[in-house]
Amino acid sequence: MYAWAFGLRPFCSRLGIFWLTVAMFIYAYVYPGLSGAMTYLAFVYVLLICFTVWRAIARVQFFDDLWTWTKLCACLGSLCFLLSDFTLAVGLFRHPVLYEHQVVMVTYYAAQLGITLSVVDSQVSALLDDTAASS
Repeated sequence: MYAWAFGLRPFCSRLGIFWLTVAMFIYAYVYPGLSGAMTYLAFVYVLLICFTVWRAIARVQFFDDLWTWTKLCACLGSLCFLLSDFTLAVGLFRHPVLYEHQVVMVTYYAAQLGITLSVVDSQVSALLDDTAASS
């Protein structure tokens, strides 16, 4: 749902290829600890998380002066989400992670905060559009 909310514009195929490569490395790292249905489910989940990160980062366009603080929040939030889930996966499927619970919870809540804050501009834009239309 997050990836869908971030949209597909701008597309930025290079960035998509980069995050697909990252997804493959993450999956290759956790693969030895996977078995049964988790082999396929983890693959799909890693693709979805990296797709979400790609869509969030693609929205931030520093060079075209089309960035906002809320787009940065989505970007940072999605990266925190990836870090949270990667930490969980390593702890579950590879080896113990030092302070795993703390790392997961801090990054997970930071992710939710960042992604939640990212919708602020859409609310403001809609309100401004409605106000301008009624004037």
